[in-house]
Amino acid sequence: MTEGTGAGQEGEPERREGLRERHRKLFGSGASLERLVFFSDAVFAIAMTLLVLEIIIPEGLDQEHLGAALLAATLEFFAYAVSFAVISTAWMNHHRKFVVIRRYDARLQWLNLLLLFFIAVLPMPTSFLSNYGGEISPWPAVLYASVTAAVFVMLNLIWMHAWRAKLMTEDVDRAMYRYVFWSILPVPLVFVLSIPVAFFHTDAAMYMWLLIIPAVVITRRIGRKGADAV
Repeated sequence: MTEGTGAGQEGEPERREGLRERHRKLFGSGASLERLVFFSDAVFAIAMTLLVLEIIIPEGLDQEHLGAALLAATLEFFAYAVSFAVISTAWMNHHRKFVVIRRYDARLQWLNLLLLFFIAVLPMPTSFLSNYGGEISPWPAVLYASVTAAVFVMLNLIWMHAWRAKLMTEDVDRAMYRYVFWSILPVPLVFVLSIPVAFFHTDAAMYMWLLIIPAVVITRRIGRKGADAV
């Protein structure tokens, strides 16, 4: 009895370990990405729709006050336009990455969900920026820059993990991986650098965001030269 009980106790951890391994193989990875991509597209679309709901022109205005109301909505429209560009760019990057990402694992799923968390949150700092931005307080610009930087950091983390875990098609070589990685890096970098500037001059911090355009162009040119050299 004692020997039999001991053998059973020794075999039980092995069976549990085997069960965990089988569970990981069955449910922890796979090649079907349709639900992940469709769900992601839905979150992107809802976030973009919520942005425009913040742009409201008061009803019942006479002609004398209509121009002032439109002028007052300028900051709201600016915040909407920036956020629309942010979400559109993030969606295009996400879409293109999942053209070559052919498999998933649990970590990729969690990274993607964290990305969608920041996408879904973005309408809130957009509203905060449009209502309280400018010289009133630095915190709207700080919060907006932080969330937006997080979106693009998550996109690069997804790309990094997919490369290291060999979840991509073989068409993506090291040169292409590095080119894609560096091409998106200026976006979060500019937003992060604008955060300390906001505490000294909020408008200057927001104008800094325009530096993303030349920064991306320069980085892509450097990336192409580096890829050619390889």
